[in-house]
Amino acid sequence: MQWIAMLTMLIDHIGLVWFPDSPMWRIVGRIAFPVYTYLIAFGLTRARSVPKYLLRLGGLAVLSQAPFSLLFDTWTINVIGTFFVSAAAVYGMERIKGNPVGYLFPIGAALLLEAVAFDYGAYGLLLLLIFRYTTRHATLLLHFGLNILYVLLFQAPLQVFSIVPTLAIAYAPSVFATAAYRAPSWLWRSFYPVHLAFLFILTFVKF
Repeated sequence: MQWIAMLTMLIDHIGLVWFPDSPMWRIVGRIAFPVYTYLIAFGLTRARSVPKYLLRLGGLAVLSQAPFSLLFDTWTINVIGTFFVSAAAVYGMERIKGNPVGYLFPIGAALLLEAVAFDYGAYGLLLLLIFRYTTRHATLLLHFGLNILYVLLFQAPLQVFSIVPTLAIAYAPSVFATAAYRAPSWLWRSFYPVHLAFLFILTFVKF
């Protein structure tokens, strides 16, 4: 599923940069975010050291910001930054499990994600929480409801297509845990900033 996440993200970004009036690129691209989000939730479970896992996410977010801003002409914080804040909130909440104070972590994270204009905003945090704490029917229904809310708030109808990979996440999660189909770790970790930089360079190439 890492291969699918990377490929559909690349397709999405190619469409956004060069074919903004062609919705099919963006529809295919809706597959990427739920898969990445689920794999972040899965990574929190499997990481030998969650603080080190968070440190890698934070480092990738910093490394990715310049090519992200240059390619899309925005100062919105890139999606890895969204994953970092969301995963850190989950970690903080679980560190004091059973204490109501723990809920301040996701609440504070949601406010931060919206106030500072992170990519996907609080939507990313909520989807991570759905994948982290629900299964099967609940996962599918909650993601569907979240998509409807997102469409209503931001007039982004293509987001409804992101429910497609959640069918597999909800009913065949073992597919995502199959090591035989994972990308090499160096490729998986570097793909986001490297592909952004590559696409930015290509914008200057004259054919």
